[in-house]
Amino acid sequence: MRTTALVAAVLLAPALALADGPPTLDVTHYRLDNGLEVILAPDPSVTSAMVEVWYHVGSKDETIGKSGFAHLFEHLMFEGSKHVGEGQFDVMLESAGGWNNGTTDNDRTNYFEQVPGDQLPLALWLEADRMAGLWDAMNQSVLDNQRDVVKNERRQSYENRPYAQADLIVQQTLWPKGHGNWNLTIGTMADLDAASLADVEAFWRTYYVPANATLLVAGRFELAPTKALIEKLFGWMPKKPRPVTRTLDAPVTPLAGPVELSTTDKVGAPKVTVTMRAPQAYGPGATELELAAQILGGGKTSRLHKRLVRKDRLATEVYAYLGTHFLGSEFEIAAIARPGVSAAALRTAIEEELAAFTAAPPTVAEVERARRVASVGLLNTMENLASRINALASWAAYTGDPDHLAEELAAIAAVDAAAIHAAAKTWLRKDAAVIMTINPEPVAAPAGGGK
Repeated sequence: MRTTALVAAVLLAPALALADGPPTLDVTHYRLDNGLEVILAPDPSVTSAMVEVWYHVGSKDETIGKSGFAHLFEHLMFEGSKHVGEGQFDVMLESAGGWNNGTTDNDRTNYFEQVPGDQLPLALWLEADRMAGLWDAMNQSVLDNQRDVVKNERRQSYENRPYAQADLIVQQTLWPKGHGNWNLTIGTMADLDAASLADVEAFWRTYYVPANATLLVAGRFELAPTKALIEKLFGWMPKKPRPVTRTLDAPVTPLAGPVELSTTDKVGAPKVTVTMRAPQAYGPGATELELAAQILGGGKTSRLHKRLVRKDRLATEVYAYLGTHFLGSEFEIAAIARPGVSAAALRTAIEEELAAFTAAPPTVAEVERARRVASVGLLNTMENLASRINALASWAAYTGDPDHLAEELAAIAAVDAAAIHAAAKTWLRKDAAVIMTINPEPVAAPAGGGK
């Protein structure tokens, strides 16, 4: 496996530096006096530069009654700041040949821009201006407008999207109320409606401070002048206390017992999901479960695809997925039925495959394939500037080391069939799962009782 990884890594030079051992990244990692974490990863082989800022606040840090605040800020941050007019953030970047976006999840909110290398100062200036001066441009009208945008996103992405409402129900069944993973990143309509300007300002002043942020730059730039520019743009900001965010205060444990749920939706075919708790990101067993997901439901050679899609022709699609977070993760198996196939038949097949997987270790060939897919996939993320910078940010957040590529490749290569089997027996159990069945809504009878 190490040989395979190194051969693939050669294709990534000079973004990856090769010596006598596994590939390493050219990473500079430090903090400003105000606590801002800085990660720089120059790559002279590309023509563009990418800036990303992680604010270490996500839905896990919200309190009951104030859900959706982290995601709301993802929208507010594009609505102007002290020296940038409303709507001008996008205009300025696009005029310079760049693009930008932002995302929110349980653990963080991130913002990123890709620009031609010579436009890096603009991207850094824009991020500095909204880090320090967002509230200079904030008012009730901006809040109301973006609240409506987020509410509409909730309708489109969850309430009116096939099968999506069930995902929210599963999440709040898998984790107890009060746990950070119970919180819905999208928020609730009631909490969004209740959010006042004072509430939102308090959230910004608490979490959007340099000591709670990580600034990353990757791509085409010179190290020394970029460090000087970062000091000039960000170093003057006052040092404020890093807020207390939720951390894992007890080991993650499997669900105490099975939970069966069912609902209906405006869909054309039944869907079954089997969701189980899993260890926190980079916790014991996490890598093993990542490979288990590949063996069970990763592509057309996976067990579930061969059984449900090809052999028994029960499903049109099936997958297994490990979603990792600070406070615990989720391992999900999901399948959508072929026309005429019942949810019960789908569920039986999934449970049989899950039982077989926990009954005996996977084959050597399955493990080798899963390790190969995981390693190549990891190396492929390094080829794309956007995915590369996001990987650096993730590694810094979850392991404390942004240059974690070699360690992750080594962890993947070290996993064997026995380790996967042990993790599966602990976590991938029907008696510790939330099993959700989504059936199509009944067709209403014609008005008037006609034939």
